[in-house]
Amino acid sequence: MANEKLKTEEGTNPSIQKDAKPLIIAGPCSAESPQQLVEVAQELKKNGFVNYMRAGVWKPRTTPNSFEGYGTEALIWLNQVKQETGMPFATEVATERHVYECLKFGADLLWIGARTVSNPFAIQEIASALRGVQIPVLVKNPLSPDLKLWEGAINRLRLAGVKEVGAIHRGFTVWHASPFRNFPMWEVALQLKANNPELRVISDPSHISGDAQYIELLSNRAINLGFDGLMVEVHPNPKIALSDAKQQLTPNQFNLLISNIFEAKQANTELMNELRAEIDALDELLVWALSNRMAIATEIARVKSETGQKIIQPDRWNEVLNRVIGKGHKMGLRTDFVKRLFNSIHRESLQTQEAITQNRTEMVKFG
Repeated sequence: MANEKLKTEEGTNPSIQKDAKPLIIAGPCSAESPQQLVEVAQELKKNGFVNYMRAGVWKPRTTPNSFEGYGTEALIWLNQVKQETGMPFATEVATERHVYECLKFGADLLWIGARTVSNPFAIQEIASALRGVQIPVLVKNPLSPDLKLWEGAINRLRLAGVKEVGAIHRGFTVWHASPFRNFPMWEVALQLKANNPELRVISDPSHISGDAQYIELLSNRAINLGFDGLMVEVHPNPKIALSDAKQQLTPNQFNLLISNIFEAKQANTELMNELRAEIDALDELLVWALSNRMAIATEIARVKSETGQKIIQPDRWNEVLNRVIGKGHKMGLRTDFVKRLFNSIHRESLQTQEAITQNRTEMVKFG
């Protein structure tokens, strides 16, 4: 078990405002039964580090006819489990009605999911429902890496008078195969922390990874980067979970994760594996971007051929090159690297355009 000073005090609900202790939220993706919740709560209570048990009662699923939670019935279970075990509970809200139901059944902390954060109208509705209510609220990042949208949601809650507001980094949606369910883009969350030094920002490695095998690596990375805590999905038997089975830990696995992060140093090889997984995902993004760029170059070649324009247009290329060099400089990239990279891309683009133009010329000649 980890250092005693990090444990939560018996019978107290922690503030989510900045302090020296990590904020740890853990529990199943979904509230599935009273028995499941009691079993998890008892295990988390023994762990000694968990501030709140999490459990979703309304599940915003991508596909219809999938399990979408038990709603208010599950809130009744959670309230009963809290009375029995003393474990405070947290759940997700997406509508005004959700807020009222959670308050009625004694929720101790609310969080707002990525889909909801992406909709300012929904956020304003929730903020208005929370006006005058003192309950901690955490805001997950939106689906896209839009820092202003994320900060906007946080500020709507602040303006409504919510005193304790924090953030959850759960990664961002990607549109291609990746080692992770959601790509971390740590820099976005770190910029949020830099812009709001008083804001408590925790990381959700379960939703970033989508796979239990990466959770410890991502958790360790988050803590090393200065995040203020973790939200981790824990289920007594992940294999039979009704939602997100692949990304949930057993209580024993969770206990080991906490012990490794807060007691032992992670091996450099483990961190290297996580970093390499991020590099792999970025490489896939680069290949996708290059492929789409070449497709556009092909269309440009067709237009040039039909309008009699020259393939090589130095003024246009100098404009492009100066622009990307300037952007690269602002992002810390060396000028000669950016120049060599984009000149290489340009040469490939010209070769593609020349081949297409030659083919069209030959078709006209022999057509």
